[in-house]
Amino acid sequence: MKVTFYGVRGSHPVPGPYTVRYGGNTTCVTVTKNIEGKTIRIILDSGSGIVNLGVDIMKNWKNEVQPLTMLFTHLHPDHTMEFPFFAPNYRPDTILNLYGMQALKMHVGKILERNMLPPNFPIEYKDLKSERIHHIIKDNSTFFVKYEDHDVFKIMAMQSFAPSHPQQGAIYYKIIDCDTKGSLACIWDIESKIGGDKAVINFSKDCDIMIHDTQYTNEEYQSQERIVQGFGHSTYDMAVENATQAGIKKMLLCTHFNTTHTDDFLDAIQKEMNKKKTGFNIQLAYEGLSIEV
Repeated sequence: MKVTFYGVRGSHPVPGPYTVRYGGNTTCVTVTKNIEGKTIRIILDSGSGIVNLGVDIMKNWKNEVQPLTMLFTHLHPDHTMEFPFFAPNYRPDTILNLYGMQALKMHVGKILERNMLPPNFPIEYKDLKSERIHHIIKDNSTFFVKYEDHDVFKIMAMQSFAPSHPQQGAIYYKIIDCDTKGSLACIWDIESKIGGDKAVINFSKDCDIMIHDTQYTNEEYQSQERIVQGFGHSTYDMAVENATQAGIKKMLLCTHFNTTHTDDFLDAIQKEMNKKKTGFNIQLAYEGLSIEV
């Protein structure tokens, strides 16, 4: 399976000359596997990166296996805001399986519907041409993505709670290729703990690749000028600690970057990460990065 990044920022998009190399779009990641020329696809979150993803999907639409699977980690705007601009939503032959937490006693579709109510958006959720099937994720859920009668992906979900990310926590996903057994842990919008987050460590144990929130440097996290502790995000060292204790085999991918972190700033962090002695590679994600798992 292959993981590709379409958005690597947290909070809000930051277009401009200082974010050209890493990108300024908010969270959107896709996991794909090609079978007999067909693409089986999982989409994680619909931040602003999903706009470009939709364009790419439309270029090879005939090869996209329906339904598409969309996993929401949580329902904050930087992970849901651009769902109305996802081009396949305007095709009647699109089928979307939407998975997410229950919020205010509503499934993810109801939250997306609220975001599109007048006067917020010119088209209402009910008027989208795609068929949308809504699923409520509960803690320790396990389900499969299939192609014909074949299990392609096994998806496991773990829900955190408010201390890890404000209000209702977030859902972390583990995706396993049913053929190769390659495994990917998706851990963003998490504020880790001193000594590592044991629940996340156990959930991610022995995965090949971990994608982890790295919104702050240690200096930012400890700053008394702008308090960010309690905002629900991690530092680079927290991510490395979790990946190390989890026994990640191949790579730690850092994402959900602070909006103030320019390309040059992130380049400097990458150089520091390259100095760390770990049993895995550390790579700062950027838009367009694709990794085989």
